[in-house]
Amino acid sequence: MKTLKINHWAILVIVVLGQVIPALWYGMFAETWMRLNNLTEADVMSGGSTPYISSVVTAVVFAYVLAWLFKRMNVGSAADGAKTAFIMAVSFSLLMHMTVNFFSMRPYGLAWVDGGADLVVWTLAGTILGGWRKYEN
Repeated sequence: MKTLKINHWAILVIVVLGQVIPALWYGMFAETWMRLNNLTEADVMSGGSTPYISSVVTAVVFAYVLAWLFKRMNVGSAADGAKTAFIMAVSFSLLMHMTVNFFSMRPYGLAWVDGGADLVVWTLAGTILGGWRKYEN
């Protein structure tokens, strides 16, 4: 019986996409996101490199955890990976953003901006991990 193993090349691709997709996403929704957060462009630019370092570390951890879960769940195709990751993104990210925003008295739309980026990244990551499988010999 073949045993699924973690594909480190797929992880690398997911980490890169985990930086590119949010950059494009937040580029499209920058004005809305800043308005909903009551931020100015100067506020955003004053953040330094810490958010970017955190983003890369988070992407690495996310990709490895998702790969580990997919290995344990024996996800067998790109379609299964996409569906599984999408359901996880809605459950663990989008709904969490909504709950945090409601309790923080922040606008509802902010959950869709932040959670929407996660939906795209997670679903694409699931597609990659589900379709680009490696097996132990």
